[in-house]
Amino acid sequence: MAKNISLKIYTPEKLAVDKSVYRVVLPDGGQNLTVIKDRAPTSLALVAGVLKILDEHDNVVEAYFVDSGVADIALNECKISTLHLIALDKISESAARSKMESEPESAGYYGMIVKYYTDYPVHS
Repeated sequence: MAKNISLKIYTPEKLAVDKSVYRVVLPDGGQNLTVIKDRAPTSLALVAGVLKILDEHDNVVEAYFVDSGVADIALNECKISTLHLIALDKISESAARSKMESEPESAGYYGMIVKYYTDYPVHS
């Protein structure tokens, strides 16, 4: 896999992801934005959703639940700042429901995760 994009994802606590990837799909509202090699510089607001890392065959190799945030894309680098980041395979629907109750300030984010698992039960 030709890894042509530097992906860095920051949360308030740390640099959570720092890797070279082939392609990234960002949740930006109406339609998702795909970051490819040599993409025009772009800055955008992200919405809570699923960020996907794809290989050259458009297969998802990693996926993360992201909270709202911002993405800056330039010179084959994609830098993202978000409040929360959880790998899709690291949280279940029941864990997200529990977090909704125990962390009311983040209930919207965890509610998005619950909705995802409701809409796509094959992942739960």
